[in-house]
Amino acid sequence: MTEQEYKEFNYPEFVDNLRAVSEILPDSLAGDILHSAVGISGEAGELLDHIKKVIWQGHCLSPNYVIKELGDILFYFQSMCNCVGTDIDEVRKLNIEKLTKRYPDGAFDKNRSINREM
Repeated sequence: MTEQEYKEFNYPEFVDNLRAVSEILPDSLAGDILHSAVGISGEAGELLDHIKKVIWQGHCLSPNYVIKELGDILFYFQSMCNCVGTDIDEVRKLNIEKLTKRYPDGAFDKNRSINREM
């Protein structure tokens, strides 16, 4: 894929077209949300298992494997964004606002982390 094709690629639509439809919850927002959440969790678990093997079992960290799993997480993240009518830019903006409020100096602060408002 060329850089131009990549820039023009409609990733949200691509994800929607690849979304698995539940036979139990067909064509339902609940089914789509659950599929996205389970997908995020499952892929994060695969990433965590790789890190576990690196830390406790002597495996080498595989950046390519990490990137592959991050791509899978991104897929389900986009699917969840589609379900709730948002996009990564809005999620990023709201996260920046939340963290800037929590850490106004722009750096991690242990006391602010411990004593933050839920």
